[in-house]
Amino acid sequence: MDFSPYRVSMDPADVARLERQPRETWRRHVSRMVDAGGIGEVLSTRGIAVLSGLDDLSGPQLRLVFPLICEALGTLIPQSVGSSAQLLREVTYRGNDLSDRTLRYSDSRAGGSFHTDGVPVPGEVPDLIALLCLRQAAAGGELVFIDSQEILRLASAQMPDILDVLGNQFHFDQRRKDAPGATIVRRVVERSGADDGTHRLTYLRDYIESGHAMPGVRPLSPAETRAMDLLDAVMASEALHIEGRLLRGQIVISDNRRYLHGRHAFVDASEGAGRLMLRAWIRR
Repeated sequence: MDFSPYRVSMDPADVARLERQPRETWRRHVSRMVDAGGIGEVLSTRGIAVLSGLDDLSGPQLRLVFPLICEALGTLIPQSVGSSAQLLREVTYRGNDLSDRTLRYSDSRAGGSFHTDGVPVPGEVPDLIALLCLRQAAAGGELVFIDSQEILRLASAQMPDILDVLGNQFHFDQRRKDAPGATIVRRVVERSGADDGTHRLTYLRDYIESGHAMPGVRPLSPAETRAMDLLDAVMASEALHIEGRLLRGQIVISDNRRYLHGRHAFVDASEGAGRLMLRAWIRR
């Protein structure tokens, strides 16, 4: 499925009026735009909202409006720890080779690796993630989202005890260059807290495997490896994929507790002018 059912357009006339307003009034205006656009309602019902209507804004204006949209939905939270903590992070190719486990997947051109954002950072994972497209890749880079409830439903049909197995405590590698540490312990599957008996999936396999390969950390059991193999096999089904390619000025916001996400590998036109996204993590 493509992004069509999840699209929300901000009124171009409202966007144009931003140009004529003092900067200190932008926050209130953007908050009204978010309410009028029904973004919160789309997120509550579908879990993903794709915003259009901002493409006429300049790069600096987009960088100003983007966090205001995010703040209208909740509180921005840091994407790293320590003195380098960032509320907004540029997602772009930084020449990274993922064989170096201290580098972030988001700083590569790699695809796949469906995951939950925020797993190596202490505390609860973000409720929402938002991505603003400032510059798209020459080829590839399409975003992919997969409903975690569908993943668990299909996986449980093939491995009835998978919820119990993935309810163990797993060590996620925390050794990022801007988030130094050893591992952080999380359950891959836990009850969502809702009355409907659903479960929440928190996943980033590469970080789990490298975390459990560290000295002093228990090895993964055969059952745990088999369960993750099954998750990956289920997620490989394109029938589950909600997929789209953002254009400049478009924003996607998704429920980080409901959807795993990834992307297709991409190719940049030239160094210094490649794919560039701005990312925010939001606590509702």
